[in-house]
Parts: sequence; structure tokens; C-alpha cells
Amino acid sequence: MQKLFAAIYCTLALFLTALHAIYAQPSDTATSSAHSTPINTITTPPQTALALNQSLYLPIVAKPRSPNDLNPFEQDVLTLVNSERAKVGCGALTANDKLVAAARGHSQDMAANDFFSHTGSNGSSPGDRIEAQGYNWSTWGENIAAGYTTPADVMGGWMDSPGHRDNILNCSFTEIGIGYVYNANDAGAVDYRHYWTQVFGRPG
Repeated sequence: MQKLFAAIYCTLALFLTALHAIYAQPSDTATSSAHSTPINTITTPPQTALALNQSLYLPIVAKPRSPNDLNPFEQDVLTLVNSERAKVGCGALTANDKLVAAARGHSQDMAANDFFSHTGSNGSSPGDRIEAQGYNWSTWGENIAAGYTTPADVMGGWMDSPGHRDNILNCSFTEIGIGYVYNANDAGAVDYRHYWTQVFGRPG
């Protein structure tokens, strides 16, 4: 009789072990919400943020300037980008005049033509725009934002977004273009007033 109880106990133990193993397996339907793409967008913060310190911001510029003449907001973004990259061991990015021209041109396009998109008003992609500036790339990425009124705010928004953060902290990038444009008379359907573009690249 003792042997019979022992056999039943062993069988029950094996069944419970197998049952636990089944429930311990990860679900086949589980998915991750984290993702990274080479093109990322970020939308405006609350509308009330648009009215702050408007007199501090630069008017729309007619044509891109050289990276040696980054406006103060663009320079601050570059400093913040490199500070974040240093925290994870990535090399500092340097401003490239062709990427700056592409970034500024796209911010200008969005501000002047009442839209917010990676696709330009002429149908261009980010790759089209950097190639049009003569930049030979092996890899590139683009972040855009609108409505943020300071470099710290826009960088905070980008760093809080996984895809944008991945671009900023991508150690394969070595160069950057930054374009900030403020349209004081932005009264269209897309009236964010403040338009930001980051274009990342590594020459080919």
C-alpha cells in the first residue's frame, strides 16, 4: 500500500511540475512596444506653451547659414545632444554644413508652407534633401518637432520618445544638421510657430 501511495504521489508531483512549466512559458503573442526607426516625428506640447517668451525667437531666415554661424538655439541643441551622447559613451557629433542646410531648409519649408511632416512640400524625403545638398551618406536619420519654444524643451520631448532618443544616441552617426525656424505670423491650419529639424548622418 505504501508503494501505491508513493507511486500516486510521484505521478501527481510530475503532473504539477509539467503544469507549472506550461504556465511559466512566455506568451507567443507578447510584443514589445519599443521600436526604432530612422525617421521620427514629435508633436507640439500644450498650446499654452506657444505664447512664452516669443520675443526671444528668431524670424524665418531666407536661406541656410553655415554651421559656423549656428543661431543660439541651434547651438544649444547641439550642446545638449552631445551631452546626452557622452552619457552613453557615444562620440560627439559635429555640425556639417550640408546637413545644416537640409535641416534648416526643411524647417523653413514647414514654417512657410503650413505643414508638419518628414515629407517636404515638394514630395521630398529626408534622404532626397540631404542628397540634394551633396551629402554622400552611409546612414542617416531625422527628427522633427514643432511647438516647442526652447532648446531644452524640444530636447526633453525628443529624449522622452524612444524613437527620437534612439536617433540622438545612435553611436554610428558622426555628423548633424540642426534647423530652427520661428514664424511669428503662423496663422495657417498648422500654426506651431516653432519648427525644429535634426538631420543625423555618417558620410559614405
